[in-house]
Amino acid sequence: MKQLNKNLNINGLNYVFKVELTINQLMDYLGFNKNVIVIDYNGFILDKTLWAKINLKNKDRLEILSIAGGG
Repeated sequence: MKQLNKNLNINGLNYVFKVELTINQLMDYLGFNKNVIVIDYNGFILDKTLWAKINLKNKDRLEILSIAGGG
């Protein structure tokens, strides 16, 4: 069976991937500190409990936002 490439947009940049990944696995692969980020998935802010449950699909859009502290 032929494996299809999937296109993913992360922070406005296009990426192509072939493996099945959850959002949680992608954050591990990219090396993000998951304690200080928020993810916008196709226009919706995701609760962190969903990151391990959502498999990325072709044409998904992710915005990875860092939480900044200050005073």
